[in-house]
Amino acid sequence: MADREQMIKRQRVLADFGDFALRSQDLDEVLSEACKLVGRALGTEFAKVLEIEADEQRALVRAGVGWRPGIVGEARIRLGERSSEAYSLKEAKPVITPDIDEERRFDLADFLKEHGVKALVNVPIFLPGGKAYGLLQVDATEPHDFGEEDTEFLRTYATILGPVIDRLHKVHDLQVALDDNQRLMQELQHRIKNHIGIIASLVRMRARTAQSDDARRELAAVGERVEALRLVHEQLYAANTAQQLRLRPYVMQLVENLCHLHHGQSGKVRLEIEIEEIDLGPETAVPLGLILTEFVTNSLKYAFDGRGGEIAVSVTAMERGAFQVRISDDGKGLPHELPPAKPGAGTGMKLIEGLAGQIGASPRWSASGEEGTKLCLVFTPR
Repeated sequence: MADREQMIKRQRVLADFGDFALRSQDLDEVLSEACKLVGRALGTEFAKVLEIEADEQRALVRAGVGWRPGIVGEARIRLGERSSEAYSLKEAKPVITPDIDEERRFDLADFLKEHGVKALVNVPIFLPGGKAYGLLQVDATEPHDFGEEDTEFLRTYATILGPVIDRLHKVHDLQVALDDNQRLMQELQHRIKNHIGIIASLVRMRARTAQSDDARRELAAVGERVEALRLVHEQLYAANTAQQLRLRPYVMQLVENLCHLHHGQSGKVRLEIEIEEIDLGPETAVPLGLILTEFVTNSLKYAFDGRGGEIAVSVTAMERGAFQVRISDDGKGLPHELPPAKPGAGTGMKLIEGLAGQIGASPRWSASGEEGTKLCLVFTPR
């Protein structure tokens, strides 16, 4: 009969294992720790967890302590008619072999004898719902008559193990599903990016062959807006997510592409980009990218008269999750009166106002006649 000190030791082992199992997400790690602690509690040299394989004819030594290399993760035990493991699972109760040399009921695995095992006890492990997972097996190198206190301790241990194993199986399945979804989403982002790139190329090709200047200008503007969309999906693909993109590299690439495209009209333009480490969802990044496209394109085409200048973009975080966006150039500023829009075309300012509304911002412009053009937006991502 276990004395008081042994009982306290076993209770401590159960508590330590429960605490460890709550913190770990790795099944092999949990099973190895279970074997180590149970061997320590019973004072045996060996312990192992057997996992029933899919064909239910054999059980894999999934985890263990004390065994030579080549046993854990490789050795298997047949669950035949003369298997103590199969009998334990069938009867749903512990099965004890106090002395292997005297055992006549069951055939035992050769590797047990090769390790000098003389006594063992099997305890079945059941998952919630009653499905058998496998067995917890403790092995001693001396004949040992495992008593009722021993088997009850092992039954308690196995009862704790079952829900832990079930939880970690579900965690694994969820992780596999998440990885599959991430892979599919990344592939989708890649395809969207490529398809938008094809559309942008077709628009640019059509712009080059358009018969009128107005048509070329409109198609070029459409191409630039499509490119802003493409860059969003390129950044999402690079970040391996469909949820958030890092704002700074997106803005840098977008503005640099526009400067390169309009270099002949604007002259040499310096860029001042000051953006904090901010991530935005595509539902905000797309309208913001189109606002930048409209402002920067108009600055490059009309603000500098080919003499070059400076374009600045800053994005800063404010209180309560809000952000402030400032875009400016040091060109000739807004005219006192805007020229009338041509039929079928909208002005950049009207487009910006509409896009700002999509992110819940009200654009504030610099006054007409001032040097340079400035735009300020304050918004809170939804």
